[in-house]
Amino acid sequence: MSQQNTNTDNYREDEIDLRKLFQAIGNGFANIGKEFVNLIIRIRRASLRYKILLIGMMVAGVITGVAFNNISKPYFNTSMLLSSEYFNGKLVENNIEKLNTLCKEEDRIGLAKILNIDAQVAKNIKDFDYEPLVLEQDIVDVEVLKQKLEELKVKDPDIEKVIEQIEIRNKKTYIITVHVFDNKIIGNLQESLVDYFRGSPFVKNRIAATRTSQLKLINKLKNDLIYLDSLKHLFNENLRSNSTKKGEPSSLYIGESGALDPVRFYSQSVKLYEQLQETQQQVELGDDFEVIDGFTAFSKPESPGLIKATALSVLYFLGLAYLIIIFIETNKYLNKVEKERFNQQKD
Repeated sequence: MSQQNTNTDNYREDEIDLRKLFQAIGNGFANIGKEFVNLIIRIRRASLRYKILLIGMMVAGVITGVAFNNISKPYFNTSMLLSSEYFNGKLVENNIEKLNTLCKEEDRIGLAKILNIDAQVAKNIKDFDYEPLVLEQDIVDVEVLKQKLEELKVKDPDIEKVIEQIEIRNKKTYIITVHVFDNKIIGNLQESLVDYFRGSPFVKNRIAATRTSQLKLINKLKNDLIYLDSLKHLFNENLRSNSTKKGEPSSLYIGESGALDPVRFYSQSVKLYEQLQETQQQVELGDDFEVIDGFTAFSKPESPGLIKATALSVLYFLGLAYLIIIFIETNKYLNKVEKERFNQQKD
């Protein structure tokens, strides 16, 4: 009986503790709500107390936004998808950094020379940007690889290094973005920018080597097809001659291998022809370096308009005003504390 009473008491103690726990959690949320309301009240009081400062900052924000919109030139942006088997993150980054460095020059002669464009066109370019195109399948593959490495108990820093190297090597397609002050130059700019990336020594040498190998392969495939066609012709002639002889098999025997299967001639010929067509298509399309999607000229500027620029400027100045208010109130509080301590020491 005493044991049952002990268990009952323990159960009641556990039940009371659980109730206290939920009560404490509820009180915590209530206190957070009260503090949030108090914060809003303090902000409202401070806004009313420093309303002249806030109004002045808002007026300054409106003036700044309007002035910025009138002074700054509107710019347009457009982008293209550029893919190459020889691209990597560092190569594209370096090329874009070179272009942006040349964009900072006032005369833009260097930019005009490297892109082979007119100096006036170069002056209408604001800057360039890039971003690797990441496919959903690539993300899935990387996550699967992470999971497998974790199962092998590989350390997190090592996993990150492996994933970083894989991502650098697998980035073949990039979104190249350009910001211009005049959208009429976008059409001519695309060809110049593509030639700039294609003309880099790293890419140019590899494209040339690949083209040479492909052309050699095309010539070999053509010669092999001619040779196979001649063999097929001889084989057909042999079959016709054997078919006219009665009592003799109509098969072609070559050495110790026995009868030659005629299907092999035709199947091998089809394979070589398909390989030839595929290689010729690669040369014609240049799929080791190609523009997947080109620039599009948009009539709407990307830069913020009058309303957006004014709103952003007003928000910026209001934030600055509240920082000033916080500084003033903090200084008042510190002066008050300092004065009270001084009075206590004096007494």
